[in-house]
Amino acid sequence: MQFSFTPSVSDAEIRQRLERLLVPGSLLNPGLERRIGRLSRAFRSYAASYPLPLWAPGLVITNEMRGMTQALFPLAETRAVFEQVLRHGCRFAPLLSGSYLHSSPCWVDLLQKLWPQLGSADPTPALRRLAEDGAARTAFLFALMLPKHFGGGFDRYQQQALWLAGWLEEKAGSFQGGMRLLDAACGSGEGTYQTARLLVDAGLGLESAVHGSTLEPVELFAAAHMFFPHAAEREREYRGRVASLVSESGAPTLEFYLDRVDAMPRREPYHVVLCNGLLGGPLLHEPQELSAAFAGLAARLAPGGLLLAADRFHAGWRLRVPTGTLLAQMQVHGLTPIAVPEGIAGVKTERQVEVEVEVEVE
Repeated sequence: MQFSFTPSVSDAEIRQRLERLLVPGSLLNPGLERRIGRLSRAFRSYAASYPLPLWAPGLVITNEMRGMTQALFPLAETRAVFEQVLRHGCRFAPLLSGSYLHSSPCWVDLLQKLWPQLGSADPTPALRRLAEDGAARTAFLFALMLPKHFGGGFDRYQQQALWLAGWLEEKAGSFQGGMRLLDAACGSGEGTYQTARLLVDAGLGLESAVHGSTLEPVELFAAAHMFFPHAAEREREYRGRVASLVSESGAPTLEFYLDRVDAMPRREPYHVVLCNGLLGGPLLHEPQELSAAFAGLAARLAPGGLLLAADRFHAGWRLRVPTGTLLAQMQVHGLTPIAVPEGIAGVKTERQVEVEVEVEVE
């Protein structure tokens, strides 16, 4: 499915665009009613035999609770019903495998992660509400796909931003016709808007273009519309932060579109590509995946273009994919590494591009 959005916070436009993404109204049908009913009976049996306190907000979960819950009320069936509701409510295939539905060890962990969207230990009231109410389903889907810790937020890579600001100021005279910048794997878009602000501050906003790309439609929609129906305060702060950038006449053209970093590009080349919070981490670390990602990112760069990548990974990911491995991948794909204060960076060599063009002409 092809999605591309320019930023908008118009309620009418958001509603209209959201219908391209999600199915409105009730999804209840006899088959779903039966599955919810079976799950309700299974939960009552679990509650009657579970010797420990049932989950409530603030409960400290122990391994004993996890083991006993999983034995008496396995997460698999509950997860399957949630997935049925969510998939039927989407006009695309949601990437639920990367969500808490699959990463949670058991039902009580999922409850803990998704409170207050899931408000009680019994999943069936929430499932019935999600099946019947399109607005509730939208808020739950966005909460599931955009949890607080999934890379969202402004000012995550401050040293990188300061370095890029200086680079843009230094190179400003080289981009008289404006420049093109891509925030690849942009997530919920905060970094995209911050980079656009750097262009404005460097006097390069007019005639320039800043794009954000992601493979996840919910992230894409949230970024383009600063839309977080599950987190009103986050939405309010986000829109307040970027309001002047979206409305001012000297800002670059902004666009968000679906794309994979490992796919061949379908857009004109960019002068700068950022790819933060992806390379060498939990979502992309296998050697073949990394090679394909660097090939795709390098292909998106114009001759002499700059690639920047930084991360906030924990749990030993740098031990599994050290910086040297990432720099070696840059070099394999025609990028010359340069020193930056945060993350890694590389410049696409002119020579390789010229050879590629000569081969194409022949």
